[in-house]
Amino acid sequence: MATLFVLGFAAYVLLSTREKDLSSEPVPLGKAVTRQLPGPDGEPETWTLTKEEVPREKLPDMVLPQPAPRQVPPKDSARALLGQALESWKHGEIEDALGEFDAALEADPDDPEVRTQYGRLLTLMTDLERATPQLERAAQLEPEDAQVWLDLLTLYEKSVLLERAGYAREKAEALAPGARIIQDENGFYFLEGGGLFP
Repeated sequence: MATLFVLGFAAYVLLSTREKDLSSEPVPLGKAVTRQLPGPDGEPETWTLTKEEVPREKLPDMVLPQPAPRQVPPKDSARALLGQALESWKHGEIEDALGEFDAALEADPDDPEVRTQYGRLLTLMTDLERATPQLERAAQLEPEDAQVWLDLLTLYEKSVLLERAGYAREKAEALAPGARIIQDENGFYFLEGGGLFP
């Protein structure tokens, strides 16, 4: 008889525990609590509270802070940085300008104006190896811009890549039929009436 009573009481305790909602109970200090949220390896995560009692429903936010959302720079920030780079260039602060061009590219790698101006500065510095990917990417982004092809003509001539230079000139002439192409004292090509440098 005593055995039946013990078994009945144990069944009652078990059923009561299952029916009881534990999600709103505070967690005692220092007690490790397992929440059924997947961790990096797919297993449930375990947190230990150490400062104060916290209702269980607040546990994930209190103990495991959410990462800050990734900050995506607005597109116009690249243009603001480009403006700073051009100002630095105009005042002869070339190292500052290079850093600002890099920052502008980080803000928007697909801004053709940033790549064009950066490529021109690098070409002027005769850093042709670094100028090439800038100007070639600018031509990919703005294939209908005759001046971009003239920038490539300048670069390829300075790099002694004459076949590529001829192709770039043909593209520029086709995009600006009848326009006069001028070469300045530094060997840069541009359309008459246009300007290249700040």
